[in-house]
Amino acid sequence: MIYNPINQEQTFFERFSFKSLTFKTTVVQFIIFFLTIFHTIYLIEKYLEIDEDESDIYSFKCVLYTWGSKHTPSIIYRYQFWRLVCPIFLHGSFSHIIGNMVVQIYYGFILELTHGWKRVSILYIVGGIGASLFSCVRFHYETSVGASGSIFALLALELIYFITAFPGIEPKRIVVFILLAPMIFLSFIDSPPQVDIAGHLGGLVVGLLIGIGYAFADAQSNIKQQCQYIFYGLVGLLFIYIFTILYQTKLEDEKICQGMNII
Repeated sequence: MIYNPINQEQTFFERFSFKSLTFKTTVVQFIIFFLTIFHTIYLIEKYLEIDEDESDIYSFKCVLYTWGSKHTPSIIYRYQFWRLVCPIFLHGSFSHIIGNMVVQIYYGFILELTHGWKRVSILYIVGGIGASLFSCVRFHYETSVGASGSIFALLALELIYFITAFPGIEPKRIVVFILLAPMIFLSFIDSPPQVDIAGHLGGLVVGLLIGIGYAFADAQSNIKQQCQYIFYGLVGLLFIYIFTILYQTKLEDEKICQGMNII
């Protein structure tokens, strides 16, 4: 099962395009990040002197909650399912978004050249949803934001590409992945408490399943091509299983940031 990359010898650095979906997505994420910062500043300046006892509801955390951060009780009890997708476009700090976007721009662009923007966009969004669902199971009451889960899905697709296309891969791409692999490993075994490891794992698992499906889709045999739907189906079954677990878990309907004025 070998992919047919588009001009494989060309890399991100030589063929960067402002028209790429990766670049447009990154721009949107930066715009949203700065809007959440300005939103927080606006609320603090407008309401802090009036509601000093309620200053927590105008924190950056509550602003992110207003914009759609992952919060399990809000998803389960108030059916705010957009909170499974919105965290992809939200970030908790400047270092958070910079770290994510550097990896996203590099791998998002080269994977667009290899697989096409449609495949990459599907994997990016579905991987982000998988990350949010895994996070819901592990962290019931904490809010979560970030594109890390989607980025781990991209890394999983790159891994599948390595397995299926090796040895016909450009050396620079191999070196970058080898250098990045230890950091990926360390992110699971030695990460700060605020890092959502479950979200990373969710994006990685979903990315692997979809990536294997893409590999079968590019096979020469019609029988092997049909196998792609098995792995897409596994993603769907995984999501259904997680929802079943969440709805069977007796969680408190915790409401956060109540009384916040979002205007």
